[in-house]
Amino acid sequence: MRIVELAVGELADRVFHEVLAPAFPPAELVTLDEFQAGLRDGGMEGSAVLGDDDRVLGAAVGEWSPASRVLLLGYLAVTAGSRAGGIGSRLHLHQLDRWRAKYRPCLMLAEVERPDAHQASEAYGDPTARLRFYGRHGARALDLPYFQPALGGGRPRVPGMLLLALHVDTELAGPGGPETVAAEPVRTYLTEYLTLTEGQVADDPATVAMLAPLDHPDGVRLLPVDRYAEIPASS
Repeated sequence: MRIVELAVGELADRVFHEVLAPAFPPAELVTLDEFQAGLRDGGMEGSAVLGDDDRVLGAAVGEWSPASRVLLLGYLAVTAGSRAGGIGSRLHLHQLDRWRAKYRPCLMLAEVERPDAHQASEAYGDPTARLRFYGRHGARALDLPYFQPALGGGRPRVPGMLLLALHVDTELAGPGGPETVAAEPVRTYLTEYLTLTEGQVADDPATVAMLAPLDHPDGVRLLPVDRYAEIPASS
């Protein structure tokens, strides 16, 4: 088993069809063309785990925002037949270490489904297990009612999501102390994300509610993932 860097081409096609498409609902996943274009222009990057027979066992894909110095772990998945073998943890730690060394991000984030808003399924996995996985690796949840922006092409937003902090640089601690994160990089990142995907930062109630905690003078509260139910759910 080995971890290799993703690049445009046949391996990326296999990662998309064999790992990402089976693991994520269509509304949460870019298209194959968008995936290949992101790898080509540098908007996306990541790694794949290959078995001894060159089968793709898993993949991690991220997006770097220079303006906010925030990195989003967009996708982390392992094939159904390769789960519970430690591959996901190994890949997660490998990729986060690589991104920390390459970009020195002030914040690394991930979007995950709320277990109280998304049901477990054989096709897309168990949100509770996924949240526990990130919790074991030290993730904390930002206290804001998060939704995944619509990824374009007439696709819908995905409500009932959590925004997790996988890494918070010491310089980003909010005025409220180590259990908070400074709001401005988060605001810059979400503004950029919404503008790129939806064309604007809208003034609908869900967007207003999601951004409102960024105005708190102490910064955005960080909660252990097992307390996610204390965070209001997006509508």
